[in-house]
Amino acid sequence: MAFSFVWLVYLAFPIGDLIERPLQEQMVGFPILLGFAVIYVVGYVRPKIRLFAIFVLFALIVYYSFRYDPGYLYLTFYPSPMIGMLRDSRQLAAAITGMLVVFAAVIWHAALWNDSYGLLQLAPAMLIMLMMPFLMRFGRRSRELKDKLVLANEEIARLSKNEERERISRDLHDTLGHTLSLITLKSELAEKLIAKNPDRAAQEIRDVQMTSRAALRQVRELVSGMSAVTVRDEISHAKQILAAAGIELELDAKTGADTEVPAPAPLVDNLLGMCLREAVTNVVKHSRAHSCAIGWGETPHGYLLSVKDDGIGAASAALAGDGTKNGIQGMRNRLRLVDGEVTVTAVTGKGTEVRITVPRVEKNTGKESAVQ
Repeated sequence: MAFSFVWLVYLAFPIGDLIERPLQEQMVGFPILLGFAVIYVVGYVRPKIRLFAIFVLFALIVYYSFRYDPGYLYLTFYPSPMIGMLRDSRQLAAAITGMLVVFAAVIWHAALWNDSYGLLQLAPAMLIMLMMPFLMRFGRRSRELKDKLVLANEEIARLSKNEERERISRDLHDTLGHTLSLITLKSELAEKLIAKNPDRAAQEIRDVQMTSRAALRQVRELVSGMSAVTVRDEISHAKQILAAAGIELELDAKTGADTEVPAPAPLVDNLLGMCLREAVTNVVKHSRAHSCAIGWGETPHGYLLSVKDDGIGAASAALAGDGTKNGIQGMRNRLRLVDGEVTVTAVTGKGTEVRITVPRVEKNTGKESAVQ
């Protein structure tokens, strides 16, 4: 804004022209020129009256050009950038029309169509004055878009950080929660066996040490983004944690929980493995079950993973689904990436079943279809 006021220095040219004129013309010309400068400044600092100020400047330019010299048309360089600052399109159109009227009036009054040299001198300046509002408007919009882009990038970065925090939170809960539960169970078992069976207690302590090392490795994998959980691995881990909790594991033949099931895509395998880990952890923590059946297999449309226990049922499901980031809700958040679904069936006193379904992705290549 302050830079625009620097252009007032170019009023030295009309001032020099007025000084050479008779005193009577100076007495009229200098006050009007001062008013021109004041209106120019006010038009810049007061957006509400900017259009009015532009038309007043046009009127003064026409007055000077008619009374003194057509060269005063160059004063249009002052209102020209102000036109570019108008935000309303109708006001912009009105101001541009006013500028064209000023040009036509001066050319007509000075009969410049008969003076090719004078017209050629003014033509480039008039063209620049007409283009300047559009260039300023384009520049202002470019700055606004750039500012919006910066804000959008900052918002994307913020949301990405929040999503990454939530992912890390889920991974820590699903990974370390499982391992720490196993450590807790084995530690409690070792404490009970110290007096009765020291050798067995020592073995349990060694298992605790091994499990804690595994937990450290898992943390390193999470930090480095190298965690690659699979369903088969988690079935093996489930055997350990369920055995430590005194819960018998059954592989449900009805749903094909065997090692012959083809591995799904890595992302699906990873997500299903993490969901299986969470489901087994919930069984250990909340179900009070004596047995747990894990089903894993293919269906005509995708993959099915089920975890069923014979525990307390509805109360267990309520505890497992508590919270917005952990438990059942955490599974849903993960599976949303692959259009998977989680259904929980719980009957008081008869146990809880968690069924997870994930559709297979079909890729069309020409006339053929490949199923992953």
